[in-house]
Amino acid sequence: MRPLNGEYHNDVREYDYVLVACGSDYRAYQTLRKSKDFGITFKNVLIFDFEERHDYADAEMRKAYQSYEELALNIKPVTCSIKDPSTCVKALHDSEPNLHDAAAVALDISCFTKPYSFCILKYLKEQAKINHITALYTEPMSYVFAEGLFHSYHSTSGPLSIMEIPGFPGNDIRTTRKTLVVLLGFDGELSSFITDEVAPNDTTVINGFPAYAPKFKDISLINNEKLLSSIPRESILYSRANNPFETFNLLEHIFQRDSSAFINVAPIGTKPMALGACLFALVHPSVRIVYPLPTEYANITTQKCWYSWSYEIPLRIN
Repeated sequence: MRPLNGEYHNDVREYDYVLVACGSDYRAYQTLRKSKDFGITFKNVLIFDFEERHDYADAEMRKAYQSYEELALNIKPVTCSIKDPSTCVKALHDSEPNLHDAAAVALDISCFTKPYSFCILKYLKEQAKINHITALYTEPMSYVFAEGLFHSYHSTSGPLSIMEIPGFPGNDIRTTRKTLVVLLGFDGELSSFITDEVAPNDTTVINGFPAYAPKFKDISLINNEKLLSSIPRESILYSRANNPFETFNLLEHIFQRDSSAFINVAPIGTKPMALGACLFALVHPSVRIVYPLPTEYANITTQKCWYSWSYEIPLRIN
């Protein structure tokens, strides 16, 4: 884990491919925009263009979404559906069948939905046979709160349904006892909904602390009061919001403490925490990853950029 800045040092300075999600958030293209300042270059940029976001009514939002076209980079669009993360696997395979020949691959997780990041990482490991990637991430300076109210944060809209992320079904044949681990985010409706739907025998919550900013940890606790008030205090754990490796180690501890339970993980917290959960699930195929699939994702959820990070991720550690 290293900060991306003028003093960035890494064995890899040139990547054959970087995978990036289109988005209207300013941070969507921050690593592309500032790659020279960060001391890295990308030979090819695979940019995931979502069909549902082609018809923006807001001209400024559409301009922000398409701003990657202004960058002097070798960009190759990958068309897919944001509602069906499994489409990215076929689109990725059809776009770059020789991805497995790449010496260095980076994945910018900043604006991918969690299900997309999980599907892509599974594809890179099992189909592209890639042993190691660099994950890139830009923290938001702030989140969008409607009317300035912390409890008004919503990253989704419309009815929810529980999805089992493709490729992460887990294995429940060993036991009937079900454990749910929720990586906590700002949207309290998501955590309550997924807990009700999974109906676990016990629930553990992991909140992002230290957070990007001190107030973010408190906002998460306030917005998820319904869930937190229903579980024992000792079931509330903490992991640094921008460190996937701490989340991985904490999940490993939970798994080893009670390996006989059928563990379900709901990665609705920060993207780095979800990255740690994905790596954990790749190591432990018996773990199931569940996610509240919305009718629609919000187009913009963050404002400006904070720090950018690089994570060296081994995909084969078992």
